[in-house]
Amino acid sequence: MADILKVTTPMSGYDNSTIKNNPQAGQGPQIQNPVDPSKVMRGDNRTDSGGNQEQQLAFQYRSNFGTFLNMIKNSPDITRIFSDIFFQGEEMLTGGVMGEEAQKQIASFFKATQMQEEDVLGFLKEQAESSVRFNGGIFDQLRQVMADTGSVDLKSDILNFIKKFNDMSSGKHILHDIFNTVKDMEGYVFKQTAAQLEEMLKELDMSAAEGDTDKNSSLLKEKMLPFMGRYISANHDMGTVRDKISLLTVLMARYENGNRQEVLQAFTKLTGYQGFRRHFGTTTAEEFGELLGQVDMEQAAGKNQWSDKLIDFLRTGVNGGTGLENKQTFLNIIQSLVVNESVYMPLLHLAFPMDINGRKMFTEMWVDPDEEGSSTQTGVERVARIFIKFEIAELGQFKLLMLYGDNSSALQLYYPEKLRKSEVSIQKGIKGILDKNHIRADRVILQSGEGPSSLVAVFPKIQERMNSVDVRI
Repeated sequence: MADILKVTTPMSGYDNSTIKNNPQAGQGPQIQNPVDPSKVMRGDNRTDSGGNQEQQLAFQYRSNFGTFLNMIKNSPDITRIFSDIFFQGEEMLTGGVMGEEAQKQIASFFKATQMQEEDVLGFLKEQAESSVRFNGGIFDQLRQVMADTGSVDLKSDILNFIKKFNDMSSGKHILHDIFNTVKDMEGYVFKQTAAQLEEMLKELDMSAAEGDTDKNSSLLKEKMLPFMGRYISANHDMGTVRDKISLLTVLMARYENGNRQEVLQAFTKLTGYQGFRRHFGTTTAEEFGELLGQVDMEQAAGKNQWSDKLIDFLRTGVNGGTGLENKQTFLNIIQSLVVNESVYMPLLHLAFPMDINGRKMFTEMWVDPDEEGSSTQTGVERVARIFIKFEIAELGQFKLLMLYGDNSSALQLYYPEKLRKSEVSIQKGIKGILDKNHIRADRVILQSGEGPSSLVAVFPKIQERMNSVDVRI
């Protein structure tokens, strides 16, 4: 049976798992560039291109992007890991011997996963929308400007504006991180220094609105940071405190970058480009400032109550709240989630457990909303590629691959071997779901077995930077 989504082994050149040896190794020294102190010479036996193709492959493998691909390949399967935890139930995890706070966090999370069948669609939409950081009219228009313009300067200034807006919408979160970082430092300094830091923390305005950063930034830059600098200089403390000051400096820079006036100035600069005015008309910085007053900053910053409960649950597990034997399991889950949020990952990633009418399941989803980059091409249909892994208690793991565009779809479902006799009813159920949502099914293929094991095999786009210049710093 043909594989409609072409989930096959990648073509030669995609796999960096085998690093070939330099064919010149072992041939003895061949001095091609004698040392001349009066000139800047290349290293011996080097070329302007950095060596032959095999040498470049090894170089690429040790790059940041090569490391990312290796992490994708070796990342734990959180669908199976989380399912094992989730299906045990909160009683099994707490064991009746955990602390009260840990039991409270675990119970709160399990309660948040409970829902009725009719609630699932709304829940999925909410999670997808909160995963897309920049949404709404203004950002849709900015995406269109980015797609239409060929100006590198305009694209750079748009990204600068988005960065400032991002830091402004996250202002309260960043300020909270600053507070916690300073509190952590108190445990690594002398009591007198810790008392002075505590007094400075009392001056921080934790209720300051997003964008209103002047007062807190002044305290941090002119008082707190110089104070800690003098402490390190006097005590030669080059350990944990110095590392935390480095983190504090980064947080301070982000907090100050989110100043409201900085955001308005970045918008004003954009109005000087014709490509920008073509989509935004004569919108002024003052008018944009009024729009900012109507923005829900918590939503803009990706605030999501369900996600907060998931984070609290994972934090409880990492801290040993579900038993020390489960600590590494929770660390593996977090590692996998972080890899899927990498700047190199061109896909939207979602993961969530659900308890639907008493039936537990865990779902992990990857979405490429623009399969061929067609959204920037006039008259070309936009096609989405979707890969879903979900495990249902007592049934097993399923994998669904789907191409969707213009209300039509082609999909392929892999199901557990033990359900082979139910294939006809499964196919009938899938078609019923598609018909109910007015989606035309051009082709539906069912197949028993494991299905694709590599995310890269499903989304070759992940490796499109393979031949780019990328080095580890």
